[in-house]
Amino acid sequence: MRSIFKPFIFVDDVKLVPKAQSPCFGDDDPARKEPRFQEKPDRRHELYKAHEWARAVMESDQEQGRILRKTMLELEKQGLEAMEEILSSPEPPDPAEVGDLFYDCVDTEMKFFK
Repeated sequence: MRSIFKPFIFVDDVKLVPKAQSPCFGDDDPARKEPRFQEKPDRRHELYKAHEWARAVMESDQEQGRILRKTMLELEKQGLEAMEEILSSPEPPDPAEVGDLFYDCVDTEMKFFK
């Protein structure tokens, strides 16, 4: 297991998720320098690094890996249930609420990894 499903809905003013965005190197980005790609910066975002840690735990410690996997699946289930609740409501979803949905899921997952 590499990641869990994180629900999202496209709305105006969606909240950006810095923990799931590759770092920005601006003018120092090797893709912008001439000659191009002479360096290879670390483009992994915080969530990706957390997933690498989780994968290492699951591969090295069978019991801890089992507990970790179970917890991740429970987080995923909670996200799916929240999405089902939003979609099954007779009222249209609150754009402010669904605009934060992906952010909240990433934030919850990151707190779990710490």
